[in-house]
Amino acid sequence: MIWQLQGFDRVEFIQQYWQKKPCLMRQVFANFQSPVSPEELAGLACEEGVHSRLVIEKDAETPWQLSYGPFSEDEFRSLPASHYSLLVSECEKWIPELAELLDEFRFIPSWRIDDLMVSYAPLGGSVGPHSDEYDVFLLQVQGHRKWQYTNSRVENPTLLAGLDLAIMQDFTADQEAVLAPGDMLYLPPGIAHHGVALDPCLTYSIGFRAATAVEVLESFILEADRRNLGSQRYCDRELEVNRHFAEITDTEVDRFKNLALSLLDAPRQLWVDTAGKLLSDSVINDFSPEQPPARLDELFQFDWLINPETKMLYHRGNSSISFYCNGQSWELPNSDQVIAVIQALCEHRVLAASTLEACALQPALSKLLIELVNNGAIVRADQ
Repeated sequence: MIWQLQGFDRVEFIQQYWQKKPCLMRQVFANFQSPVSPEELAGLACEEGVHSRLVIEKDAETPWQLSYGPFSEDEFRSLPASHYSLLVSECEKWIPELAELLDEFRFIPSWRIDDLMVSYAPLGGSVGPHSDEYDVFLLQVQGHRKWQYTNSRVENPTLLAGLDLAIMQDFTADQEAVLAPGDMLYLPPGIAHHGVALDPCLTYSIGFRAATAVEVLESFILEADRRNLGSQRYCDRELEVNRHFAEITDTEVDRFKNLALSLLDAPRQLWVDTAGKLLSDSVINDFSPEQPPARLDELFQFDWLINPETKMLYHRGNSSISFYCNGQSWELPNSDQVIAVIQALCEHRVLAASTLEACALQPALSKLLIELVNNGAIVRADQ
């Protein structure tokens, strides 16, 4: 299946709408055919390891009930006829065609993309009025959904008490639109919105992540610790004498602050690695292939795929290329030949023979390729 955004000016969108204001787009995906049906989505929600949720607004003991999968067929059979929503996250990892759809959003850096969530709702299905702290494209693929949303960010909204869902108590919309298949609505962070199914419908939500300041600092501290930095200790040679022994003075607080700030003024490469490892972090851990290849030529005996959980990024410095994959880093020679291979690894899901051959010509890339296989970032197609 070939996806293509139509009648969409990427430069205009970035300059006028991205993280600024909502954008309603009509028929940007014409003749859209969803690769997953509502029945298949329900089947996926029954599988272990799949992140799924059910939100029931009515026909329950209390309104707005939330439950998590995996679900059973009996649970689906007992659902009410209307006013519920099934949401399945990270569908691009289970349905290859949806991973290809995300390629159409590469005018945004790939490390900003979080996941593609598919939601199904019968008549009246909704998750209530709410706001999110991330950018999202809401693509209608089946049926019709009415969206109400604000023009600007809503700060500190009052939420309904006693719920597992962050549903706004008071919601006043500035705009309203009914989306048909092929229509898409972009919402920046903090925009309050409320979507209600007008008939049985499927909606794709392409969400974008943004690290918090705490997450950046945590990643920085990990990198500083790996380098054995930050060992400088608190110093008070000019100790105050006219003070109570139990008091923490403003001067002492300033000393602690300056001690921390001196650590933040670290070499640039530490900040590059902080960003690279944070943004490429993945759930892949301690992967052990059954028969890890000992030599590069053994890799040519099979077809290889990029693991759907893999995240690859790079930073090109003056003298070297820092390559990041699933929270790990490699330093590679800075050359046009190397950067071409690295970009090919980042761009494609299937490892072409030409990419393997290019790796074989570069010792550093040969070693990298074998390590990526051994840690599960690259997997055999037949497995």
